[in-house]
Amino acid sequence: MNSQEAYSINLAGDIYSYGNRIFYTVKTIENKKYASYIMELLDDEPKKLTFGNSERLPSFIDETLYYIKYDDKSETLIKIEKNSEPQTIAVFKKIKKYIIAGDLIFIIAVEDADPKEPFVAEKIKYRFNGTGLFRKRYSLYKVDKNLSKVYSGNFDVEDIAYNGKRLLIQTTENHDDYGLSDIYEIDFNGNKIKRITEKSLVIHGFNISESGRIALSGHYDLDPWKINYIIFPEEKKEIRVENDSYDSILTDMFFTPPYKLKFYRDRLYFIGQNKSTSNLYSLFNYSIKKETEIDGKIMDFDISEDGIPVFVYTDNEHPSIIKYKNEFDLNENIKGYKAQRMLLDSGEIFFMFRDENAPTIVFIHGGPQTAYGNIYYIEFQYLYSNGYNILFTNPPGSTGYGKDYETECVGDWGGKDFEYIKKAMETVKEKYKLKNDFAVTGGSYGGFMTNWIVSHSDIFKCAISERSISNMLSMIGTSDIGFWFNTLQLKIDDPYSPDGMKKLMEYSPITYVKNVKTPVLLITGEEDYRCPIEQAEQFFVGLKLNNIDSELIRYPGDNHEHARSGIPSNMIDRLEKKLQWFNKYMKK
Repeated sequence: MNSQEAYSINLAGDIYSYGNRIFYTVKTIENKKYASYIMELLDDEPKKLTFGNSERLPSFIDETLYYIKYDDKSETLIKIEKNSEPQTIAVFKKIKKYIIAGDLIFIIAVEDADPKEPFVAEKIKYRFNGTGLFRKRYSLYKVDKNLSKVYSGNFDVEDIAYNGKRLLIQTTENHDDYGLSDIYEIDFNGNKIKRITEKSLVIHGFNISESGRIALSGHYDLDPWKINYIIFPEEKKEIRVENDSYDSILTDMFFTPPYKLKFYRDRLYFIGQNKSTSNLYSLFNYSIKKETEIDGKIMDFDISEDGIPVFVYTDNEHPSIIKYKNEFDLNENIKGYKAQRMLLDSGEIFFMFRDENAPTIVFIHGGPQTAYGNIYYIEFQYLYSNGYNILFTNPPGSTGYGKDYETECVGDWGGKDFEYIKKAMETVKEKYKLKNDFAVTGGSYGGFMTNWIVSHSDIFKCAISERSISNMLSMIGTSDIGFWFNTLQLKIDDPYSPDGMKKLMEYSPITYVKNVKTPVLLITGEEDYRCPIEQAEQFFVGLKLNNIDSELIRYPGDNHEHARSGIPSNMIDRLEKKLQWFNKYMKK
C-alpha cells in the first residue's frame, strides 16, 4: 500500500433522516484534495444528489433540500425546492450549524475578517487551534426576509436546538477562557428567556424533545479526566452510561462528525463508550437500553421516523459502514487487518502481528484522556502493509475504563503510563516471539511521551514525535489551553510561582535532552496552537546541539489536526516521511 492508496477511502457522516429517506455526506480525497457530496439512501439504493464535490451537512424539510456549499474562502447555505435551481440563503466564512424553525432559519456562523489588520488581545484565550486569532466569533444569525445577527459577543455560540416551541442555544459567554458552556432559552429575536444550566460545564452535545425535556452529555468542572454523564439540567438528574456517556475514541480518519444526542419522542439516543468500543444507547424514564452491538466505533447517527436507528460505524476491517435496516459498505474492496486485543492490568493493548522477524512500531495516543479503539486506523494499516508489526495501547489515563484509571497519570506524566507501555512491549514480545527492534511514535500527549521516553531511556531504535510537548513551562504562555491544561494535569496551583515553574520544568523533556541517544524525527503543523511549533523547535535544537540524528518537518497551513484532517497533500507526504524514517533505522 502506498500513501495515496492509504487515503483512498470513502467516509460517511452528517446522517439525516426524514420519513423513509436517509441523507448523508460522503467525504473522500481526490487528486490530493478533499471532495464531499450529498447522497440519499432510499430503499437500500444510494443516489448521488449533488455534484460539485464541495457539499456537506444536508437536511430535508417540506420537499426542500438544504446543505452547505464551500470553497477555500467561504461557506454558503443553499436550498433546493423540489426540482428548482439551487438558491443562496446566506454566505459566511464558516458555518457551524443551521436549523429550520418554521418559516425562520437560524445559523451559527462566523464572518470573514481582514487578517492584515492589527489585533488586540483582551482575554487570556485570544486564539484557538483551528481558528487562529479571534478576530470574529461564532454568532447566531436569523434568516427571515433578511439576514440579521441576533446573539453575539466576545464568546462563541456553539450549538442550537428547537422543538417547535422552545429555542435553545449553547454559549461560552460565562467562562470563555476555559471553554465551559451554558445553555439558554431565547426568543426568536435573541432575547434571553432563562438560563437552563445552573453553572457552567463541559458540554459535548445537547438536545430538546418534542415535550420540552432537555438533555446533554458532559461533566461539571474543567478536569479532563471527569467521567461524562447524561444530564437533564431542568430535572437535576445525572445518569452515567457504561464507563462514559460520551465517546473519546481517537481516529485518524478525515471525516469525524460532531457528537450528538437525538430525541425520538421522549426517548433519548446517544453514543456511549465502554473500554475501546462505542455503541448507541437510549434512555427512557431514566432506564438505559443498549441499541447496538458494534465491536468498533459509532461515528454518527440519526433516528428514522419509525424509530429505527440509522448510523455510521467503523471497525478494524472497515473504514465506514452505514447501517439502517441493512448494511451499506462504502469501501467494499477494502479490508483492514484486524488487531488482536488483549487485557493488560486495568487497560487494553492491541497488536497487529505481521511476522516475528518484523520490526515493531509502538503508538502512543494523545490526550492523555482519550483512547485507541477497535477501529480502522489509516496509519496503522499503512505501516502494517509496509512490513511492520503495530502495537498500540490504552495505558493509565485513557478513557473508557473508569474514573480511577483516567486519573492514574494525573500529576505523573511519564510514570505509570510509561511503565504500562514497557509492560505491553514485553507482553507481545514474549507472546509472539518477536526478534526485531521497537520504534515509538505519538502525537500531542503521545508526542510528549515520545520525547519523555527518549530522554529517559534508549529502549527504542528510533522515534517520531508529532505535534509534541517538550517544555511544559513555555507551553503555559504559547498554547491555547496550556495555561489551564498543564496546571491541572500536573496538579499545580500557580504556574508562575517558583514551585510551579520548578515542577513544570521537572516534567519537561527539554530538561533531559542531553540524555537522548535515540534518533528523533519531529513533525508539526505551522499553525498548531494546541502544542505550538516552538515546542518541537526547542527539542530539535537541543538534539542537534548534542549531535543526535534528528529532523524537523513543518507543514504550512496545518494545525493540531494535521494528521487527521490536515491538508491532504501534507497528510500523504507525512505518511511517506514516517515510513522513510522507520525504514532508515528499522529495516536491515
